[in-house]
Amino acid sequence: MYPKTNDMLFMQPVSMEAKLENEHRSRISEIEEQSLLVEIPMRGGRMSRLLLGEELSVYHMTEDGVKYYFTSHVLGYHDDSIPLMRVSKPLPEEISKIQRRHYLRVPAKVEIAVLAPEFHFTAMTSDLSGGGLSFTSPNGHDLHMNQEVDGWILLAFKSGSIDHVQFSGEVLRVKEPGTGLNTVSVHFNQIADAERQKVIRYCFERQLDFRNR
Repeated sequence: MYPKTNDMLFMQPVSMEAKLENEHRSRISEIEEQSLLVEIPMRGGRMSRLLLGEELSVYHMTEDGVKYYFTSHVLGYHDDSIPLMRVSKPLPEEISKIQRRHYLRVPAKVEIAVLAPEFHFTAMTSDLSGGGLSFTSPNGHDLHMNQEVDGWILLAFKSGSIDHVQFSGEVLRVKEPGTGLNTVSVHFNQIADAERQKVIRYCFERQLDFRNR
């Protein structure tokens, strides 16, 4: 069921550990064409301004107690007589009775460096999210499932700033699409919260590019 004006939303930033004390509460003030204007979220009885681009796992509850989940993102703030936060509006088919806690994954070609005990190399990603990435490994650099790797990601933002994000990860999947090259999926095992936020913000910018095409 689609949320309505004055409905209460319960938000969990995906960058936070999934604990009840990290849950934020807000109420829908206005529904726009592509976004929702909500009251500044409350956490532990205090207002909490979430970061621009923060990905949110959101649910609202019907009168008969059914929870409907969707994923959203912080788009910005609207400071009027009552300060409001603008979040992305889900499509009807993106709302589910089943909670799906994940990071937004977008197609993205960004340069990465991969470091393993036996070798190191650079490659281009095929997709990216706050939880991991996929890339095609060069010939002669075979990775295997459950292998641990270190690396960094080169992110170029619309503002012109460039960041190098460091991570440690584990290879989840390796598949050969028939070209002699392996497509490798890596899950981030260790990444600083501030670094993950940079990746989430980059993915958010990419999503906006796709929507505006």
